[in-house]
Amino acid sequence: MKRAIAALLVATVVAACGSTHRTGSPRPQSSTRAAAAARDQVNTGVAASYVTPLATIQLAQPLAQYTIYVNRLLALLSRQVGTLHSAALHGDLTAAESAWSRAHFTWLELGQDDAAYGAFGELGEQIDGLANGLPGTIHSSKFTGFHRIELDLWRHHNTTAAAADIAHLAVLIHRLNPHAVQSDLPLTALGVDAWVLRCHEILEDALRDSLTQGDDYGSNSDLATLAADVNATHEMLAVLAPLITARRPKIVSTGITDLRALARAIDAAGGPAAHRNLRAMPLRRRQALDASTGAAVETLAPVSEILQVTVPGS
Repeated sequence: MKRAIAALLVATVVAACGSTHRTGSPRPQSSTRAAAAARDQVNTGVAASYVTPLATIQLAQPLAQYTIYVNRLLALLSRQVGTLHSAALHGDLTAAESAWSRAHFTWLELGQDDAAYGAFGELGEQIDGLANGLPGTIHSSKFTGFHRIELDLWRHHNTTAAAADIAHLAVLIHRLNPHAVQSDLPLTALGVDAWVLRCHEILEDALRDSLTQGDDYGSNSDLATLAADVNATHEMLAVLAPLITARRPKIVSTGITDLRALARAIDAAGGPAAHRNLRAMPLRRRQALDASTGAAVETLAPVSEILQVTVPGS
């Protein structure tokens, strides 16, 4: 019963986010935290107000581990975008589509799905933002990055246009140097407070964008997107596990179980390499993906509340 109530809360929050959230714009933390606190109380019977805030320095080590992870993936991403550009310049559509899939998967493993929660600010939106909300939508000059290239390749079959857009993407990726990463992941009270939200928001955004195919521009690659989001969430959970376990011992083990269940649902639907239209998928497969994703979001939602930090002056 408690899990059903919590699942309803998750669905309500996601529906609200979908109706108001402009991709790439940070959500108000107060509403996100309020929802997480409500789920925490449902799951544990303990009001979030009884959780003693952490000192910022207690999150220094996990944040440093995560920063190393991000910089390693960015180095790989830069090479993959180079391969993508070469394929497009040679007019090899099949090779370009394959290279795009690998590079986009790496980007999503950063936990930056569709420039979620304002990650990397305007730069993140230029790299992986959606056309939703832009004047002219897909025709807007502000619609750039992975999804514009996806449109070039899968819908327009235009490697010439793709090569130009990939060159622009390479410039954007180059700006994500270690200094930019450190600026996006600062060891400050507000910085780490926003960062721990990603533990559940990565998959929360998958519920809103990927499982509805709202982020698909022709590649039908949302199974890969979801798999990359699972990997990114695994990384968040791994680096935060010692702090979480000290406060809520069951969340990490339950979260890992939920993520494994979601990975199995992805494999049963065809696996990350399959390019499948989710709307055309058998209902039971789609329901398994939705349910598994929702369960993981529900389990991990309290993390942002139990790891809240002391904000100076509050």
